[in-house]
Amino acid sequence: MEMATNTDNKTNVDENNQDCTTISFETHGTHPKACIEGFEKTTNWRFPRLLISNNKQLAVKCLCHAVVLAYILAAIHHWYFSDVKDIGWKNGLGLLIVLATCYYCVLPVKCMFTLIPAGKLVKVLPLEHFKIGVLCTFLGSFVLFVFFDTKNNRHRLVPLAGLGVFVLVGFIFSKHRGHVNWTTVASGLATQITIGMLTIRWQVGRSIVQTVGELAEKFFSFAYVGAKVTYGHELIDNYGVFAFKVLSVLFFMCFVIEILFYYGIIQTIVIKLGWCLQKLLGTTAAESVNTCASVFLGMSEAPIIIKPYLPDLTESEIHAVMMGGFSTVAGTVFAAYTSFGIDPAYLITASVMSAPTALSFSKLIFPETEKSMNSVDQICTKKTNNEGNVMDAACKGAQFGLKIIGAIVANIVAFVSFVAFINAIISWLGHLVGVEDLSFEYVLGKMLIPVTWLLGVDPSECEEVGKLIGLKMTINEFVAYKQMGDLIKEGKLNRKSEIVATFALCSFANPGSIGTMIATMTTLCPTQRSAITKNVFRAFLGGTVTCFLTAAIASLLMPEEGL
Repeated sequence: MEMATNTDNKTNVDENNQDCTTISFETHGTHPKACIEGFEKTTNWRFPRLLISNNKQLAVKCLCHAVVLAYILAAIHHWYFSDVKDIGWKNGLGLLIVLATCYYCVLPVKCMFTLIPAGKLVKVLPLEHFKIGVLCTFLGSFVLFVFFDTKNNRHRLVPLAGLGVFVLVGFIFSKHRGHVNWTTVASGLATQITIGMLTIRWQVGRSIVQTVGELAEKFFSFAYVGAKVTYGHELIDNYGVFAFKVLSVLFFMCFVIEILFYYGIIQTIVIKLGWCLQKLLGTTAAESVNTCASVFLGMSEAPIIIKPYLPDLTESEIHAVMMGGFSTVAGTVFAAYTSFGIDPAYLITASVMSAPTALSFSKLIFPETEKSMNSVDQICTKKTNNEGNVMDAACKGAQFGLKIIGAIVANIVAFVSFVAFINAIISWLGHLVGVEDLSFEYVLGKMLIPVTWLLGVDPSECEEVGKLIGLKMTINEFVAYKQMGDLIKEGKLNRKSEIVATFALCSFANPGSIGTMIATMTTLCPTQRSAITKNVFRAFLGGTVTCFLTAAIASLLMPEEGL
């Protein structure tokens, strides 16, 4: 992994190519901001990257492209003359064509960004007041669309009021109400609505999201191969023990992520994707990329991607990173949820929709009041040269995963046990006055009836859905989804309530995850311990409300018969 160090640590910035040296995976104290000096020495640093001064390098690149294209043509030829009619958009020739098309279509855009300085591109983007006008027009059009779409059942408009209530509550409890950037908040909602339209109302969009989720899950499943060799297939296949199965993915992820950091691939993704999200939502690169990664990587794995930049994050950015983890679920647990009878399409859609709102709602309840040190221009993208080789870097990454897993296991045991202890006390107090089966989640279920009604749930089923949300907030989403699966089998939830509940429960916002988040973040960045522990509960509540916003929008867009 890499990032620039200061002059005291003898960082060398090559004046000719503006490349920066980097640190290893286990280094916590150095910062990437020193790359600014190399970045600012020249204004035309991008153009030399297009020049090929070495004929051998040109020959190797041409040979690689020729081999790839020849292989694609051979695959097409084989498919055309075979008896297989399905092109295989998920795992066959179709997927290969999609990947190749995406790569080669990106090259012209990459050349354009390389030739034209980013500053000139920013000048041609819409002005702030124009952006506000576009947002107002979009949101107004959405309201009109929903109004006409619900003409046969006006009860479907209730979630529209729910959106207003949740945003108002976020503003009331905002830490710095005078610094709220409403453009960022509106942009997040608009992005979430757009994703909802593409993935809920458009069949092709739903298929694409589901395919991506299946591919991510297949990638994570390779970690189970090593886990079965180490722990035995009984623990992995038959019992699915969380500590041995799900957490084993962290070893694999740390291993792969460190390889990608070694070659500078992750840093490039941070810059490209972070730049786009900065312009779209007004958030910084590190927090934006972390939230997007949380959709499929999860709250424990995603922060590893931005590990070099964590020491420089402001308190608001730390809050946004944690809230991004609490607002989504990882692709590693999709299979566990679907085993309870939950539709995977709803799970993936809910997680994807929550990502932009997690960022915008985070900036509503904890607005930025400091100057961020992690803009796109301050992130370095050169591969590391401090590791002996790529295998040395990968092994250090896998070993670093052991620290995270140990902290996660310890904190989950402690937090879940504490919640069980509180439930026992409440049950005992209820028994003394003749109230049986009293528990914290039961109380929350009663309190959350108004919330579930605002989500568009049928009034007769509000209490059942409220209990599910209470289970999720006090224990975890595994227990809540299992209970929901039982209710579906018993016919106690109609189709609409089932789908809304799936969206409302789809996040890692539970007590055990608070311990997991603290363990992960403090292990990755001990210097930010104070900001992490001080704001983790606020991020937990924000992640819960983010899922309510997602469920409300899904309820608005969803026809009565469901998807």
